[in-house]
Amino acid sequence: MALDATLPAVARPYAVARGLTARVALAVVVLASFTLRLVASAAHPAPRYFPDEYLYTAIARALGAGHAPSVRGTPANFPALLEPILAAPFHALFSPELAYGLTQAENALLMSLAAVPVYLLARRLALSVGYGLACAVFAVAIPDLVFASYTLADPVAYPFAMGALAAGVVALERPTRRMQLLFLMLAGLATFARVQYVVLPAAFVVAAAVVDRRRALKTQRLPLVLMALPVGGALALGPARVFGYYANVAHLHVGGSLLRWAAIDLFLLAFASGIVLVPGALIALARPRGRSETAFAALVAVFAAGVVAEAALYASNGSLRFQERYLFALLPLVPIAFGLYLKHGRPARLAVGLISVVLFALAARLPLSGYAEALGKTDSPFLVAVFRLEKLVGTANGALMLAMLAAAGAAGAVLVSRRGGGRYAVAAALAAALLASVGATISDSANARQVRRQYLPTVPSWVDATGLRDVTLLQTAGSPPASAIEQLYWNRSITGEALVGAARPTDVYAAPRLRVASDGTLQGVGHNVLFQDYAATVRFAQAELVARAGTFSLWSAEGPPRLSLLEQGRFSDGWLARTGKLTVWPDAAGRTRGTLRFALSLPAAAAPATVRFGKASYDIRPGEKTTVVYTIDTRGPWSLGFSTPTGGNALPDLRFTSVLSTPPVLTRAGAPAVRATSSA
Repeated sequence: MALDATLPAVARPYAVARGLTARVALAVVVLASFTLRLVASAAHPAPRYFPDEYLYTAIARALGAGHAPSVRGTPANFPALLEPILAAPFHALFSPELAYGLTQAENALLMSLAAVPVYLLARRLALSVGYGLACAVFAVAIPDLVFASYTLADPVAYPFAMGALAAGVVALERPTRRMQLLFLMLAGLATFARVQYVVLPAAFVVAAAVVDRRRALKTQRLPLVLMALPVGGALALGPARVFGYYANVAHLHVGGSLLRWAAIDLFLLAFASGIVLVPGALIALARPRGRSETAFAALVAVFAAGVVAEAALYASNGSLRFQERYLFALLPLVPIAFGLYLKHGRPARLAVGLISVVLFALAARLPLSGYAEALGKTDSPFLVAVFRLEKLVGTANGALMLAMLAAAGAAGAVLVSRRGGGRYAVAAALAAALLASVGATISDSANARQVRRQYLPTVPSWVDATGLRDVTLLQTAGSPPASAIEQLYWNRSITGEALVGAARPTDVYAAPRLRVASDGTLQGVGHNVLFQDYAATVRFAQAELVARAGTFSLWSAEGPPRLSLLEQGRFSDGWLARTGKLTVWPDAAGRTRGTLRFALSLPAAAAPATVRFGKASYDIRPGEKTTVVYTIDTRGPWSLGFSTPTGGNALPDLRFTSVLSTPPVLTRAGAPAVRATSSA
């Protein structure tokens, strides 16, 4: 007999109406999230998560131009290609500015769509329509949706990871080819977007063994066989070729600090989810009822263990911070598990109480301010929100408020276990997520605008606007890579990078050391160069200054550019670094002859310093000015190193400097004096 034949006649229209209402409500959740994230993206005018955002964009540009994945012409063995593939059409058809905005819009939509599989998973576990919608709202209310404004893989991977978990639960509960293939497709797309989600297939295998035990070889034969094929291929190729850009993961150290960071990650994750839901959620995962809940608990537990291990491994090998980017896909699963706890009648009151006490004790013992300072919040929107709170009310007051919230969350968990009120707990957790999301979004917008003002001119694609092509970026020692990456990001005409002296590269791709011939000719670069003037002063003998923006100057020559003078260690505002080098190259006849002149000084509030140029020392005191003159007559290049044996000045931007210096002026013998072409 058909199931619907046994139902009352009024039940079917009611169910249809309720289903339509739920679909409309879910669509409203997705649309509202998309709209809000689109507005937030408009207030995020420049990328700032480097080098990742640049690498994804560079690969997307290469794909959009019909080339293989590459960065500045260097093949990119990059396994996470889904985001560049989706963004490639934007870069093929539109300007960098419009492509950036369209990618943000695409990311906002994708992250908002994660509400759909979260809702479907909640309903599959027999949670109510209203509760399922609350879980969907939570999935798009977490502060990590701030990543929608970034050109990263996280926004693309998030909905596919949520979809894979939802499909995986169904495929484990009722193994059918359709659901098994759906899980494999979604898990594959999540991994293709972000390699960390390779733990999804592994979690499915372990969960299948938990649910069906020995029968798993029969019930899950199709996915097991299909998953075995890429594993065999990966073993044959080796980790270096499979992981490519991430191949160093095979060389990371596994030690005791991994367990420490795993514990820290779990604690901070509990705090980010609101604390009040965590004890009940853990009880539901530990004591599932029925096949569907067992499938959910097993899949979620192994998946969580996998991503926490990945985050802890990365943190214990140098990053030393909360890797929320690896973990935020776990957050929407907490209210779902808590819903199962409520459905079971709030069991295990003693265990809930013990977990609540532990969480409160940890919150009191480990203030979040210690993790939110400096670079600790780099990968954590939640900690960014914590940092913003502490800036508003002070560190001590902020720590006190967070401790009180933790105490309220722990007390609320105990109260729910004994008196009920689960809906209020969910509402409180949702409110906390929304507040954290607002704080993270405001801070992110302010930081992005600051990056925009600090590193970019009015027209970000200013190099492209000049009409020059095949420009090589010359990165100088002491210059921040971030400012150089911004120019690479916005200007497609910059196709190469070379390092001057001891300069740091912007990323791991092609950036050879610049070779300078004895006559000053730059070897291995084209006719057009973008010079980073932040910590160097340059003068070219045969090049025209085309444009200047911030600490960058754009030069073009008919042949290979030739240096006339380069002072490494002189900042664009005139301060000298504690050490540096000044080099003058010969004229067309091969001789370096003339007079080199510059003046040293210190402002009134500065500390005195002694500067040594070659063998000569100069004692510079505040308010005084000393003119230095060198007469040069030699063949080939002439160099003069400088250092600061005593004294010096630490600036507010953390630069350690010695004295101020005017731009060096070289008057060649038999030639009129020319002004230095520096930015100061």
